[in-house]
Amino acid sequence: MRQLVKCKKLNIRILVLGVFVMALMTLVSARGDIAKDRFHEAREAFVERKKLKSPLSDIDLKTAIEIQDLLMLDVAAEFGSTAGYFQALTPGGRPLLGVLLENMFTSTGATVVASNSADLQLAPAWVLRLGSINSTTVSQASEVDDLASITSELIPAVLIRDDLMGEPNSEAITSQTAVNLGIRYVVMGHPISLSGHGGLQAVSGTLNATLLDRDGVALSEGDRLTPDGARVSLLIRKIAGGLKARGRQLRANDLIILGSAGPVAVLNDSPRVVGRFEAGAETRKIVLAIRPE
Repeated sequence: MRQLVKCKKLNIRILVLGVFVMALMTLVSARGDIAKDRFHEAREAFVERKKLKSPLSDIDLKTAIEIQDLLMLDVAAEFGSTAGYFQALTPGGRPLLGVLLENMFTSTGATVVASNSADLQLAPAWVLRLGSINSTTVSQASEVDDLASITSELIPAVLIRDDLMGEPNSEAITSQTAVNLGIRYVVMGHPISLSGHGGLQAVSGTLNATLLDRDGVALSEGDRLTPDGARVSLLIRKIAGGLKARGRQLRANDLIILGSAGPVAVLNDSPRVVGRFEAGAETRKIVLAIRPE
């Protein structure tokens, strides 16, 4: 009798365990289907340069990052491999990380193409090229005391992004991440070497970046390397930590943008946009044009 009871209890436990496993498999499968659907939505928005049909609010940030990584692999044939990263913050202070691919970069004098379905967002920016110091490469960035000292160049740039958000929500970090923040172009000027005395620290308090329209009216202006004045070393360390969690690492010659240097301006058609940049005694100029798709 006792043996029969024990047998029945064992059968019940096996049944409960089986139901649990089946439910778990169904959940994982459902998550996979959702992630697959959201990837196709994110890819369509990024590749076709049109707004998301709906916010990707039914996925978590981890899944959004997986979608972003898959998207970067998917578009590598057109945009090239990873060349750097763009660190941004939402108005509420939540971090965003975009991937910069090789063919997103172009130089002063470029004509960029706007989208018919999404606004083009422009902002002045400073690009940092990472190098090495004392034989310590940036792959070990989290172990370096002064990370700002491993920057070799400061490069003026105009960061251009597609606004792919289907509805205004600046805190929609899963949607922004999945579409790689809509990054489309980075128009760069001539670099400023940081190998001299004082390096980045010597010029960081003297920066100014201004975007002007065809009539010379200011579109955007800022006087900082980072939007909120945060320390460069702290932000690079955060990027290194976030990449480590993804199984990646910073590398020598990576190009890093630590946020827009000025407010975002929307401009979808212009025969001439001028960026004027100052860093200590150095001045740079970027000229570009925007034409409709």
